[in-house]
Amino acid sequence: MLTHSNKLLTITATALVTMLGLSACQSTPTSPVMQRANATFDTTGIGKTKVQAQQNALNSAKKTCGMRQPIILTNNVVYNGVLDERTGRMIDQVGTVVGAVLGAKSPDLSRDDDYEYNISFRCQ
Repeated sequence: MLTHSNKLLTITATALVTMLGLSACQSTPTSPVMQRANATFDTTGIGKTKVQAQQNALNSAKKTCGMRQPIILTNNVVYNGVLDERTGRMIDQVGTVVGAVLGAKSPDLSRDDDYEYNISFRCQ
């Protein structure tokens, strides 16, 4: 028979495991995949950086292909940031340096959907 403290510990542990499981799901986003003619697929990964957007699209492609390897047929990167891509990077770098010198947090102008990586692929 469980005591009150053992029940509380069990409930707390279960809640913690559930929260960790849900947060793990959120940290690996996948994009919807559309099937096209000739066994090809399209997907778009979005991200705060170009690399993150590419990784999100590739993760969706790998998930779609399962045990087979995704072969990229076409790809295209689109920048949707508030400022010009080069200007935004320069402001972020200046903000980081000023923040380090003054001990303040630098402003972050980037958004989670600044970059889109569109790919067409097939599984092989």
